[in-house]
Formats: sequence, structure tokens, C-alpha cells
Amino acid sequence: MHVAEHAQGQMTRGTSVEDRQRDRATRGIRSRTPLPGADRPSPPRRRRPLLVALALVLIVGGAATAGLLAVRLDAREPYIVLASDVPVGAEITQDMLATTSASGDGLLAVPASEKDAVLGTYARVPLSKGQLLDTTMVVKNEPFGDDVALVGVPLAQGRVPVGLRTGDEVRIVRTGDGSAPPQALAVGLVIDTTAPDEDGGLTGGSSGSVAMLMVPIGAADLIVDAAGADLAGLSLMRRGVAVDDADLVVFGGGA
Repeated sequence: MHVAEHAQGQMTRGTSVEDRQRDRATRGIRSRTPLPGADRPSPPRRRRPLLVALALVLIVGGAATAGLLAVRLDAREPYIVLASDVPVGAEITQDMLATTSASGDGLLAVPASEKDAVLGTYARVPLSKGQLLDTTMVVKNEPFGDDVALVGVPLAQGRVPVGLRTGDEVRIVRTGDGSAPPQALAVGLVIDTTAPDEDGGLTGGSSGSVAMLMVPIGAADLIVDAAGADLAGLSLMRRGVAVDDADLVVFGGGA
């Protein structure tokens, strides 16, 4: 009888242990006893070969770019740069030039060692301070030949385009005075200006504002006469015209 009671007690305690474990599981309390298979290592994560390859390409490409930039910086050489603004047609002199370091790859820039070859040439186009000088910007021969003349035209309000500057191709007109209609005289090129505005151009109306024009020799006298009578007016045709590309024309009345 004692044996039966002992067995029954064991069954009761076993049942009670199982009940407690179920109660813990229901309440979310884990048993200290590890679950079957819990000690197995987790499977290794799958690598992404495309991302790895892309990262390697970026690293190698970045290193190559940095190396190329370093080489380019080391390859910088002294070149000629403009120390001041130079009007079209002006003779290049020592005080107009300076030097700066730059990469000459793909450039027509003039090396500092060839400065002597540039001195005495003439500005083919308007040149700006700080601009690298290249071989297309200058000509060896003086642009003012026997077939052209330089004339000064005083500028009055309403007779000149806003921002007129060196390198502008203009149509020169003698304005009407009530007894005679306007008369087109010639096409000329603005060589230089005086009394410029903040942008380097002439607005007209300033005391002493003058545009120096290169004009065909056959129209020079008529233009001087119109300027002296304060009847000269200009209209803008093209900007940034090289001195050897200007289309100088004499209209009716010129020689």
C-alpha cells in the first residue's frame, strides 16, 4: 500500500511539474531547459557578390581618379595671362602680361617661356584681365592698314546702344537735322571706349564719352563731319568681332 501511494505521489508531482511548465509557456516565461535544437549554430548569411564587386570598383576608381588629379596638379606649368584689359587692335606690351600656373592639356595657351614671341603682336579680339592668352587671340601684323582709318565719335544720349564696348561692330549713321533725312555712312568696329560704365561699356550722355572706331578710309571724312556736327549715331550689329573679321562697308556717299 505504501508503494502504491508512493507511485501515486510521483505521478502527482510529475503532473504538477508538467503543469507548471505549461503555465510558464502560457505566461511567456521560458524554461531554463533549452529547447531541442537551440544549441545549433545559425546558418551563415548569404553574401551579395554584386555589392562586393561594386564596392571594389568604386574603391579602385576613386584611387585612380585621385592619382590622376595628383599627376595633373604636378603637371601645371607657367603660362601667360593678361594683367589688364586690352582693346582689340592694341599692340601687346610687357605691362599687359603676367604669368600663372595652369594645365596646358588641350589648350592653345602661350607658355611663359614664349613671352618674347607675343610682345609686339596685336590683339585680334578684346582681351580681359586674368584671361589666359592663346595663339588665336593675337595677330603679327598691325590691323590698321592703308584701307582703314581711326576716328573718334562723341556719344550722346539716345545715339548709342547700352553697353557699347571694344569689339562691337556698329552701323554709323548721320542723324537727320530737320532739313535732311538720316544717312547711313558705314559699318565700323569699336576699337576702344572712354568713360565706360560699370560693365565696361558706354551708355552715352557722359561728358567726354567717346568711341574710337575703325572705319573704311572712304567713309572717314563723312564720319568726322557728322561727329563734329554732333549728328553721329551708332547702332549695334555684332559683338565680339575680331579685328580681321570685321565686315567694314562704305554706304552711299563715300569715296
